[in-house]
Amino acid sequence: MNRKASIVAAVLLAPVLLLGAGVLLVRGGGSEPAAVTAPTVPAPEALDSGADLSAVIDSLQQRLERLPEDHTAWSSLGFAYVAQARRTADPSFYDKASQALDRSLEIEPEANADALAGQAALANARHDFALGRDLALQAVAADAYDSTARGVLADAQLELGDMDAALDTLDAMLGLRPGVPSFTRTAYSYELRGDVENARYSLDRALTIASNPGDESFVLLQLGDLAFGEGDLATAQEHYADGLRRDPGQVALLASQARATAAEGDTDAAIALYDEVVGRLPQPSYLIEYAELLDSLGRADEAAAQYAVADASVALFEASGSIQDVELVLYAADHDRPEAALAAAEAQHATRSSPQVLDAMAWALHANGRDEEALIYALQVEALGTRSALWAYHRGMIQLALGQDDEARASLQLALAINPGFSPLHAPRAQAALDGLGQG
Repeated sequence: MNRKASIVAAVLLAPVLLLGAGVLLVRGGGSEPAAVTAPTVPAPEALDSGADLSAVIDSLQQRLERLPEDHTAWSSLGFAYVAQARRTADPSFYDKASQALDRSLEIEPEANADALAGQAALANARHDFALGRDLALQAVAADAYDSTARGVLADAQLELGDMDAALDTLDAMLGLRPGVPSFTRTAYSYELRGDVENARYSLDRALTIASNPGDESFVLLQLGDLAFGEGDLATAQEHYADGLRRDPGQVALLASQARATAAEGDTDAAIALYDEVVGRLPQPSYLIEYAELLDSLGRADEAAAQYAVADASVALFEASGSIQDVELVLYAADHDRPEAALAAAEAQHATRSSPQVLDAMAWALHANGRDEEALIYALQVEALGTRSALWAYHRGMIQLALGQDDEARASLQLALAINPGFSPLHAPRAQAALDGLGQG
């Protein structure tokens, strides 16, 4: 999973609960006596760590057996189901989330910001970001002081490529609640603009105010991924190790550690780490990363087995109503499915123009031999200023196919300068192409 995916996967949700003292503090709804409490629902950044989501879900279900008209508990349950889908890589929880959130709105159809924000988070999790934006806007209209709704709205706006609107939303969110969710989202916004320094500053602020191991490990994951994206493997590994010390259950940290270990050249250790990662959370992006590492080492049969599991996992998510993410577009383009890659990329681009989608369009068109069109999208990505070794590599290979040797050389040199180990499969190809071009 790349830096973008790790942030979005972790912040697609935002808490509809006020947290404190181990008590579920609800805003309105329900008539349960104050003496009856439920466990605190963990913040979304901690949901990949030690939080016992099964216990949270069980407690909310028990509460709803006693208070079936508690619309806030229903919306809370919907959020928990979306988190459980991500944590277990089981998309069947999306349908459960939808039912819980719909029930909340049936009970309280007026100004139910919690349920609307939950529906927006569910749409984002399914990669329907246009729907996520529209639902989040409704949630903001229902409660202008709800930082949760602002965060989910910013997630959708960033994925839709509406950077200016997202910046305004994040400013408002920071004003309402300057916490880990707002600072990490702001960091991502800076990173998309190529402002690594301010992205790091925002993450440092988030780490300073993080108050539990789940929050701390989440921020350390982002700091590590930011360092990895810049090719600073030593710093990245320090952040990952620190995060795992604080929260050993963070699978995303383990996956990033595996990625950095492979970039360092310790492939045996990286394979062992990936084996643990996909054993604990067999989501498509981790399976694809693992398979590509095996592929790069000539271990074709083992790679094929991981690709097969990834394909099966993708099919499950598609059956649940999820739209293919750009990572799966690149996967299809890189593995001899150019037509499927382009169809998926065009479906994404029909609704959004984020940097990730523009790059996916460029790479899918390149896979189909349509390099002049591909270059248009690749240059749009370059103009945004994001520092991405993978995107520079894609641009360089497109320019190479068009015979633009000087431009290709500059792009490939940039890719390897940003991070010489950005991909076990593509970094060697970038170097080989650069060697073929010579010094010019």
